[in-house]
Amino acid sequence: MSIIKDAAWLQPLSNPPGGKPLCRDSNLRLMAEYASELFTTGQARNLFIYGKPGTGKTLCAKYLLDQIRKHQKASEIPVLAIYVNAGKTRTPYYTMAEIMRQAGTEVPCAGWQMFRLKRSFEQLLENKSVVIAIDEVDAIIFKEKDPLVYYLNRQPKTTLILISNNVDDVVRLPERALSTLQPVLMYAKSYTAEEIRTILKERVEHAFKPGTISDKLLTTIAKTVCEVGDVRFGFRVLLSAALLAEKARRQRIEADDVMSAVEEESRARKIKELEDLRDRLHELKKKRERD
Repeated sequence: MSIIKDAAWLQPLSNPPGGKPLCRDSNLRLMAEYASELFTTGQARNLFIYGKPGTGKTLCAKYLLDQIRKHQKASEIPVLAIYVNAGKTRTPYYTMAEIMRQAGTEVPCAGWQMFRLKRSFEQLLENKSVVIAIDEVDAIIFKEKDPLVYYLNRQPKTTLILISNNVDDVVRLPERALSTLQPVLMYAKSYTAEEIRTILKERVEHAFKPGTISDKLLTTIAKTVCEVGDVRFGFRVLLSAALLAEKARRQRIEADDVMSAVEEESRARKIKELEDLRDRLHELKKKRERD
């Protein structure tokens, strides 16, 4: 008999079961104050969210966009909220194309040039304001002479939420872009062990059947995750431990399952870090060749 009720809640990019990110109240209050300007002036200060991976940056940004959409629907004030992950689109062109798709424009996979995308975006702004969250913005921010964020920032009624692991990414922008961008900086600090335990407990209640894991083991996992600094590591450990328990035909996760899961996921994490380092070095080499 399976002890896993719904593994989707332990996927790294899954939304919180309750909808609202846990243990991020101060960040969410700041973001709410920031977003309120959209509905009074049609534009807010740009926002730059930074912090280590697995600290809730994306969750907070997506939650803010959801709240903006809800308020827009209730107030009927024309504000469009868009999210795009530049780590997936990879280039300024495909990032801009995805922005327009999110805005409801049918953009073909090929055939359009950047100027046509920009013209369509400018037409969009004739009757509404737009707030755009660009996740992993470091993937595109230095890939062209005039960064895409510089173009977007110069457009009227356009507000940007830029998300990155490193605050240095915004500092390295060209001076002309930085002088107009002038973002509000928001730091997503690492979760404490107690905060991680709170987050994992909520996930466990939705992902596993009752009584699957003891509070003591959950606390142990939370302390280990705190040392790693990425709460998503805890999701993966929980799922791996549950699968090991199921394989052994047990109804509860035991300490040995957790130990094996931590070892397994630590190896996978190290491999991922090495792959990311290789990709960054490759991008740096390509940039030097272009320069």
